[in-house]
This record gives sequence, structure tokens and C-alpha cells, in this order.
Amino acid sequence: MFRTPGRALLSAALTGTVLVVGLAAPAGAKSTTVKVEINDDGCPAKITTKAGPLTFKVSNTGSGDVSEFEVLSGDRILGEKENIAPGLNGEFSLTLKAGNYTTKCPGGSEHSTGKLVVKGAANTKLSADGKAAVDQYRQYLEAQTAELVTATKAFTDAVDAGNLDQAKALYAPARVAYERIEPVAETFGDLDPKIDAREGDVPKKDWGGFHFIEQKLWVGGTAAGLSDQTKELNENVVTLQNLVKDVDLQPATIANGAVELLNEVSKSKITGEEERYSRTDLVDFEANVQGAEAAYDAVKPILQQKNPQLVTELDAKFAAVHAALQPYGGGTTYVAYTDLTQADTKKLSQVIDSLAEPLSKVSKQVVGS
Repeated sequence: MFRTPGRALLSAALTGTVLVVGLAAPAGAKSTTVKVEINDDGCPAKITTKAGPLTFKVSNTGSGDVSEFEVLSGDRILGEKENIAPGLNGEFSLTLKAGNYTTKCPGGSEHSTGKLVVKGAANTKLSADGKAAVDQYRQYLEAQTAELVTATKAFTDAVDAGNLDQAKALYAPARVAYERIEPVAETFGDLDPKIDAREGDVPKKDWGGFHFIEQKLWVGGTAAGLSDQTKELNENVVTLQNLVKDVDLQPATIANGAVELLNEVSKSKITGEEERYSRTDLVDFEANVQGAEAAYDAVKPILQQKNPQLVTELDAKFAAVHAALQPYGGGTTYVAYTDLTQADTKKLSQVIDSLAEPLSKVSKQVVGS
């Protein structure tokens, strides 16, 4: 529920500056709460807070032209909240060192970007449990990107050979590993659009990657003339493989990524927008859920100590999602998205929403670990 901001916050918002308004104490760790108001103008011009664990509570008072708030260091997204409808709010947590950061509200008419100033000293060293969570998830990222590189090469080899049927068969398997780790890929500037942009997401002259090739295979009915595209796709997934080895990870950002993967399902997979030509949306759907569960599993030992009831609830919710998908296939053998009825998609949407709500609470529980 949207809360009317206090007088101090309202005054700060009118001058384009947002101040820290209080402290929260989630399950044994203190997290500074930063209230942020976004609207059609975009982000606040400047936000000032203190270093350490932070929980950004974002409310949308606009018409809906702006619905996303991001925190970036350089070109890299550190944390974000998407799909915040007018009158509603959302939150995410992360730990920040002192320094200057950028905020971003895509679509803002006046302030699509703003400044985030973090002051003071704070202990940002990971605990033993936090380090274990990061190590586990990094190993997962490295395994998935290795799989991505191998599967993409097999797919593009079939394309380069002009073998249309084989290329179509290898398309969905090539994308599984990417869909499992997409929130991490999205943090590296324009790398995600180069790999995964759909038609209309970028200017036509810049469009390439998986979905460009997908369109040629299914709509154009040919695997010919795509050597430049396949070469670039292979180069980009290798770049991703190298970047994840050193990507900065925190338990809270890992948990944020799990929620973002479910948002991917509800935003594009469940609507059939992602795989417009191949209709392999359910393969991506399952991969997003698997990636969310892997991220959750990495921070689960921390969560078990702080909120065992939430662990019990989430374990059951993940099991319910897998059970809901089971009637439609599995792995890369799912039915085409067009075979689903409206009742089918509604059922899947409901089970994802049921999981996303409690999963969104995890980052606040593990921030600062």
C-alpha cells in the first residue's frame, strides 16, 4: 500500500533530493531504508544516504510512463525494481560503499537519470555465510556460461551449415543457460540487448542476436546469410562468460536476481512475447524458474537462520510452480506456446505470482550478510 511521505521527505522531493528517512532491522541485520518517489518526470535529482546495507522503497506517483528504478555504478546495474504500477510500490536491497552512483528511471521526461551519493564508512565485508552464498552462486554462473558458450556454438554451427531443421532443433537448448542467468547478463551495459533483444527493443540497424536469427529461421524459412550474426553472437556469449568470473556479488543482489527472473516470466514469457516466432516460450519459462531457484538456494542457508518460516513457504511455492509446468512437457520438449489455452496461461501466471510475492522478501532478509 502506498504511504503518504512524511513532511521532511515531501520537502526533499520538491527540491529534487531524497533523504534517508529511517532504519529497518530485518532479521538481525540493520538496513537503512531509503524512500524513493518516481513519477512521469523520472527519478529524484539527488538521493543522499549512508554506506552499508540499504533497502530502497520505491513508490510510483505518476501515470505509468515510468515504472522502473535502477541503481548503477558506471554502466553496471547494481539493483533495480521493475513494473511498479502507479499508486503501488516495490523494494530491493543491496549493500553500497561510500561513493557516487547513478539512478535511472527509463522513460522519465525530465530526470531519466539522477545522482545517488553514499557517505560514510561501513563494514561491507561479507560474513562467512555471505561468502559461501556468493561462492556457490558464482560457481553456478560459471557453469551456466560455459554451457551457454557450448550450446550457442552448436546452434550457430547448424545455422552456418545451412541446416534449417537442425538449427531450429538447437535454438531452444542454446537459450536455456542464458535464461537462467539473465539478470546478471543484464547488468553489463548493452551486452544483453546484443544477445537477446527482440524486434523493436533496439533500432533496426542494431538488432542482432538470438531473436534476429530466430526470425530468419521461422519466418524467413532459411539459415542462409547469417554468418555475421552467428559470429557476433558467439563473441558476445564468450564475453559474458569472462565477465561473470569477476562480477561483484552480494547475497542481497543474488536474491534480487531471483525475483527479476520471475518478473521475466510474468512480463514476457507468460504473454508469449519472448519467442514470437519459434513459440518455445515455455522452455524459457522453466529456465527462468530454474535460475531463480538456483539463486534462492545460494542464499537459503542464511535465510534459514533468519526466517525459517519463509524458507518453508518458498520451498513449497517452488514445488508448486514445477508441478504446474509438468503437464506441458519439460526441458526442451514443451508444447508450443500457442497450444496453451487462456485458462492454462492464467493458472501459470497465478502460481508465479504466488511465488514472486514471498521471494521478494528475501533480499531484505539477507542484505548485509
